Amino acid sequence: MKVQGTTDGAVRDGRSLRWEQHRRTRRRELLRSARRAIALRGETVSMDGLAEATGTSKTVFYRYFHDRRGLQQAMGTWAMEVIRRSLDEAGKPDGTPEEALHAMIAAFVDLGVRSPTVYRFCDSVVTAEDGAGAFLDDVVDLLSVRMGLTGPTERLWARGAVGFVRSCTHDWLADPRSADRHSTEQFTTRLATWLWASRKDDA
Repeated sequence: MKVQGTTDGAVRDGRSLRWEQHRRTRRRELLRSARRAIALRGETVSMDGLAEATGTSKTVFYRYFHDRRGLQQAMGTWAMEVIRRSLDEAGKPDGTPEEALHAMIAAFVDLGVRSPTVYRFCDSVVTAEDGAGAFLDDVVDLLSVRMGLTGPTERLWARGAVGFVRSCTHDWLADPRSADRHSTEQFTTRLATWLWASRKDDA
């Protein structure tokens, strides 16, 4: 026996699913175009500037991100996902704690070198009190797992390590030599050496 409204409900559900998929795809496209525009025009570019550079109306950006802050938070989410994925891929479960630490540092540095302006645009929200700081929590959690850190004291060290790398990378990107591959490798190794030494001293 046919249940009244079942077909209509399935049609509505299908339409809702397609619409939600469309929104997610469109949102990714807007983020991708915004990253290109920020890389060209700098992290202080206005919403009007972003709309002009991407050929998209400012209204569309507001529809998907509400305001500039919302766009920054979405970009921060993207940046932290890139870092988390890099750490997850590079810091294999069977790797050493020192290798996992180096992978985390390299992920931050590589993202910054790839696009310093986008990195700075994202960085302004990753430690905000409105919830964006949870993105860094994800990195801290994964670093703790990869390094075998347990207990409140060790987690505190992991949080300090992530914050240290984020802050140092932000300042280092201001140096014109930061785009040089040799300088990048030296910087990554230096931070890894300092942090690993502090970890051994704390153990």
